[in-house]
Amino acid sequence: MFDLLARALLAVVFFAAVVGKARSRQGFAEFRDTVAAIGPRWLPAGPAGGAVVAGEAAAVVLLAVPGTRLAGYAFAAVLLALFCAGIARAVLTRQSVRCQCFGSGGGLLGPRHLVRNTLLIAVAVAGALAGGAAPSAPAVLVALVTGAFLGLLTTRWEDVAFLLVPAGRSR
Repeated sequence: MFDLLARALLAVVFFAAVVGKARSRQGFAEFRDTVAAIGPRWLPAGPAGGAVVAGEAAAVVLLAVPGTRLAGYAFAAVLLALFCAGIARAVLTRQSVRCQCFGSGGGLLGPRHLVRNTLLIAVAVAGALAGGAAPSAPAVLVALVTGAFLGLLTTRWEDVAFLLVPAGRSR
């Protein structure tokens, strides 16, 4: 059951990321600017941004297809680790870079984004390790709805962090 919950959660997060970045030219341009700011200098931001969006879309498909679930978890974890590296670079160099993870309008990248992505990596690892008997239809529904809800909540991570972390400690 946790496998389904984890796949639903991650698929919703990555689907929201794809839609947020690809729904408009401006949204993708803002994301491309973020890639340019946090990525290695030698990496062309336009193609790298396109590769990220394509990779996120691939993660959704791999997570949705039962026979490719392990590849989906691995792909999601690798993408999230790469995102953590870019965010850590921005934090350590004290760059003021806006989070364009789910399209425009995000706050400045900071430790809360590292926490979110690290938790998502943990979900991917736990989901890959989860197994067990096939759940009943009601359990499948509960797992999928719960995972989707948690995925949507994750896309609003900055709002959740704002509510949970005192303003002086948030970046």
